[in-house]
Amino acid sequence: MNIRKLLASATESVELLYDRKAIVKRYEEYDKPNGSTGHKWITKHANVPCRLSTVGTQTLNNTMQGEANQILYDAKLFLSSTVDILAGDEITVQLFEEDELIMTDEFTSAKESFLYVSHQEVLLKKKVYA
Repeated sequence: MNIRKLLASATESVELLYDRKAIVKRYEEYDKPNGSTGHKWITKHANVPCRLSTVGTQTLNNTMQGEANQILYDAKLFLSSTVDILAGDEITVQLFEEDELIMTDEFTSAKESFLYVSHQEVLLKKKVYA
């Protein structure tokens, strides 16, 4: 059996592990009513089943006196390989429990994704203040 076919058959099983939903936004050019062009965040994908995992350890940085502590960490997002993700996309990951939103994580940037037959992995950066 071809290894790609074998891995493709695992896609449905992998997707059973997805416990969250993602919203993917992209900063794109658009035409304003006056004919000029501008840029804005446009939702490219919504309600995308996914799974979120942290990469490495979380750190607490205080770069300058008087500034708020920044909590910086990397995360990895697992989702279908059919969803188009580009470097620079903004991704909001939501966790629901019985159709009630209980947690939202917003990531400021996405790196280039790693595509596999059964899924894709996207490295994310999150930056929040303590």
